Amino acid sequence: MDMEFKKFTITDGNKFQSYANLRPVYLSERQFVNQYIWQDYYDTYYYCNDTFLMCVIGEKKGFYPMMPLCKEEEILKVFSLVKGYWNNVLKKPLKMYLVDQTFLTALKTIPGFEEEFDIVDDRDSYDYVYDAEKLRKLSGKIYHKKKNHVNSFIKNYEGHYEYKVLDCSNIKEIEDFHDKWLENRDYEDKHNSIRSEENGIHNIFRNCGFFDTKMGGVYIDGKLEAYSIGTYAPDIQCAFIHIEKANINIPGLYNYINQQFLIHSFPDAVIVNREDDLGQEGLRKSKLSYKPSRFETKYHIYQR
Repeated sequence: MDMEFKKFTITDGNKFQSYANLRPVYLSERQFVNQYIWQDYYDTYYYCNDTFLMCVIGEKKGFYPMMPLCKEEEILKVFSLVKGYWNNVLKKPLKMYLVDQTFLTALKTIPGFEEEFDIVDDRDSYDYVYDAEKLRKLSGKIYHKKKNHVNSFIKNYEGHYEYKVLDCSNIKEIEDFHDKWLENRDYEDKHNSIRSEENGIHNIFRNCGFFDTKMGGVYIDGKLEAYSIGTYAPDIQCAFIHIEKANINIPGLYNYINQQFLIHSFPDAVIVNREDDLGQEGLRKSKLSYKPSRFETKYHIYQR
C-alpha cells in the first residue's frame, strides 16, 4: 500500500468535512477552518481514500499522523493500515497525535496495545466544551460576574454600540482591526505558535468565500472594536469558535461578543467548543472562568 500526501487547498473543505462527519468527533481539529489556520504551524499534509482521511504533521516535526477520520467500526482496520505503513514502508515507529477518547478506547481492545504504545494525555491540547444555552443566557450564580460585565458594557456604551452579523464584504475592516489588536496584545507563546496562527488567520481573511464560516462584530461609534469567527457542525450540534478578538481597553466587550455571537449565529447549538489554550496561562484562566461543562481530551500515542 502506498500513500500520496497532499497539501490542503482552499477547495478541500467540503471533502474534509464529509470525513469528519463519519462519526461523532468533538475535537476542534475536525473542522476544516481549524486545520487551515494551523497548517503552516504543523506543516500539514493529508491522505484520503474511500475509508478515511488522515492529516499528517510534516517533515519539520517528524512526519507523523494525526488521528484518522473514519467510521467508528473502521477504527481498528484503519489503524492497522496506518501502523503497517509507518513500520513497513517508512521504517519508522508510529507516533499518532490528537487522538480522541473513542479512538483510543477502540485501540485498547487490540491485544498487547498498551505494552507496545505509550499513551500521553496532553492537557495543553484539551478543547474546552461549554453548554451553549448557559453562555447565551449567563444566568445563575456561576455566571454572575460575566453577566455584570455584559450589563456594564451595555450601560456604559448605550446608544453608541451595535452588534452586526458580518460577511466577506467586511473582511477589510476585520483585517484592519485585527492588525491593530496585534499591536496591543501581551501574552505568552509557550509553543512558538503565534506567528503561524496569524499567517493562518490572514489566509482565512484572504480566502473568505471558500469557508463556511459565521462572523459577527461589535461596532462602537461606527468603528469595529470586536469580531468573532466560528463554524457549526450540525451532526453534533456544536459551534466551534475559532477566532475571537476585542479591544482590551473596552471593559466587558469580550464578554458581550462571546454571548452575542452565539445568540445571533448559532441559535441551534447545544454545545460550544472554544478550542484549546496551548498551555498559555492567561488563556487557560480565561477559558476556565466560563466554566466548561467538560474537556475534550486529546492523547498522543508513541510506539515503543
